Amino acid sequence: MSMQNPLARVRGKGSSGGGAHHWRSQRYSALILLLLTSWVLWLGISLAGADYSTAKIAMSSPLNAGMTILMAGTVFYHTHLGLQVVIEDYVHIAALEFALLIFVRFACLVAFLISAIAALKLVLGA
Repeated sequence: MSMQNPLARVRGKGSSGGGAHHWRSQRYSALILLLLTSWVLWLGISLAGADYSTAKIAMSSPLNAGMTILMAGTVFYHTHLGLQVVIEDYVHIAALEFALLIFVRFACLVAFLISAIAALKLVLGA
């Protein structure tokens, strides 16, 4: 038994089914962030009181740099998903909504690239 109006079923109006994917993506990225945040806390506690050169050596490890890049990617992906939901829910002017969605996507991409380049500079010693 369908709860959908028969006229809506004929016209093809109804749920597009894309919301579940977005919801799952947010939950998975939040779980990954939880694990990566515990790694950041462990690294921060282990480097507490260390001088700059010791911290630089620790961060120049390929494992730590890779985890840093993964953390940055996950943070900005999760940020993008969250801001997209807020914009779609609360901005009701179509052109402004579109412009804000493009801006958020671009800003998150640029922020991730800057973070990844900074981590790679530590590894490569540039």
